[in-house]
Formats: sequence, C-alpha cells, structure tokens
Amino acid sequence: MEATGAKSNRYRGGARRVDALTPRQAASVLTYLRGKGNARNVLLWALGVTTGLRVSDLLALCWGDFLDAAGNLAERITVKETKTGKLRGVAVLSAAREALAAYAVAYRPERCDLLFPGRDGGPLSREQARRLVKSWCEACNLRGDFGTHTMRKAFCTAAYRNSGGDPVATARVTGHSNPAQLLHYIGESTRTEREIVAGMDKAFGA
Repeated sequence: MEATGAKSNRYRGGARRVDALTPRQAASVLTYLRGKGNARNVLLWALGVTTGLRVSDLLALCWGDFLDAAGNLAERITVKETKTGKLRGVAVLSAAREALAAYAVAYRPERCDLLFPGRDGGPLSREQARRLVKSWCEACNLRGDFGTHTMRKAFCTAAYRNSGGDPVATARVTGHSNPAQLLHYIGESTRTEREIVAGMDKAFGA
C-alpha cells in the first residue's frame, strides 16, 4: 500500500498520483462511452487502457500510426516513447481495433490526421484529457482520484495480474525500465515478498 505522505501522492515529475481501475471497472467505462456514441472518446479510453501508453504518447498518435503498408489496421504498432526515447512495440487489442474501426467510419481520417486533435489544431491537451477521464469515471459511479494515469495504471495492473505476478515479464510489456519501478507504480509487491512476509508472520506467531 502507498504511504499517505505528501511525497507519495505525487509522481516524480510532480503530477498527482491517481487510482487504477480493475479490468471490470475499465470495461464499465468503455461500455458507458459506447452508449454515448462519441467515437473519439471511446477510442481514447480504449487505447489508454489496452496499450498502457503514457498520455503524451497517446495524444500524439495519428491515424497512420495504426495502418500497415496496405492501409489496413495493424495488429501491432511501434511507438517511440517521449519520456524514454525508446521504441516500444504495442499490441492493438480487440477493444482498440473495434474502437479504431468505429472512429474511421465516424471521422474518415487521413493518414496524417491526429486521432485526438484539440481546438488549436494541435493534440488535445493533457489537462483536457484529464478532465475527460475524471468525468467518465465519475459518471460510472467509481470512487477515487482519477486522471490520465488511471488508464495506464489500469493496463499495468491488469498486465501484472495476468502475468501470474511476474514483475519482470510485466515490465517488458508495460515499458517500465525495471520491475521495482513497475511495482511501485501500481502499488503491488511480488508474490514472493508476500509469501515471505506471511511465512515470517507464522514463524513468529504465538
């Protein structure tokens, strides 16, 4: 569990820490957005929770990033992460592919078009995206402190649990530089750590 001190409530860059969602909660937000019929919002959420991209990379995506040489939706894309400068391979999962297909019908985008344009012609701002995410979670009656990191945290948490509690494999999927950083980010300890502590508790028990 995270400490409640002032420092623990902020990421290294100064952004406020937010809560993650379970896969079921994330799916409930996706269902809510589909019901609203806004293809852009559906896509933002679907990509956020299924790719785990940082918001700066997410908002910079163009339609062409998801097309292969033949102009079809790709099953996997490569993104150069702004924070690390590293290339990261990202699988395009079914929820994202469905959202991309609906987006194409709604907006008829060209290859060079931003997926999430702002009013000034550039990408949607991080603050605008934060407000959107917060409002969607609140509309689904979810309790917590939510923002753009909520989407990435939901992805990382789901990946860790689906790995069987393997932080090394999960870190490769999520793009974290090391497993310890990943576990700190999602507020988890390894299964081995939990087993050691449980064993120690039993050993010293009355």
